[in-house]
Amino acid sequence: MKVLGLDFETTGLEAQSARVIEIGAVVWDTDKSKPLAVMSELVLPEELTEVPTEIVKVTGIETDDLENFGLEPKKAFQRLNFYLSQCDYVMAHNAEFDKSFYLQEISRHGLDVVEKPWLDSMYDVPYPEELSTRKLGHLAADHGFVNPWSHRALFDVMTMLQIVSKYDFHEVIERSQSPVVTVISHVSFEEKDKAKQMGFRWDPKNKKWFKDYKHCDLMNMDFPFEYSLLEQ
Repeated sequence: MKVLGLDFETTGLEAQSARVIEIGAVVWDTDKSKPLAVMSELVLPEELTEVPTEIVKVTGIETDDLENFGLEPKKAFQRLNFYLSQCDYVMAHNAEFDKSFYLQEISRHGLDVVEKPWLDSMYDVPYPEELSTRKLGHLAADHGFVNPWSHRALFDVMTMLQIVSKYDFHEVIERSQSPVVTVISHVSFEEKDKAKQMGFRWDPKNKKWFKDYKHCDLMNMDFPFEYSLLEQ
């Protein structure tokens, strides 16, 4: 199979208001565990005057970089669509984020959406339970290597694909059919460590401990507290 590993660097978190400033895409042969084609492009949105300071700090991408090397967005996404059309699946780390930007940019430039099944390397990979974090850099370390340029699109894609290549890709596809659900832990303040030790995070707004799971994994879980499920 051919999978398109994909990552965007953007000017913000919301696809309707932020823009893509870098595309990293790799056509990956799952049988040979190797890249077949690579796309790495800076993108200069038409109305962008300056890359936000917080984005520069995270990515290192500066306004001058885009002005000197950035591709016109429509051309960049036309090229991305070509690679997408050659693949059976597309995979991203936190796929809903990248998919929302893809759909928004495609619509903005009057291009056709290339319909492919999306896989999410945060949830669809059968990581061992002891790997409690799903941050890409931590996962790389847990799998024996380091991503030297985190938050640059191409390097994040290659890191993701290197991690996923250590697992059965058919199982990844099978897991992608199972929905993601949020488990809400009903622990008292005195028992909060039970949730923390299982990787649950605190939601200060709703005052709840929560963690996302694949529904197919819940049958093997034994929670030391009462809980409820929230479908996503």
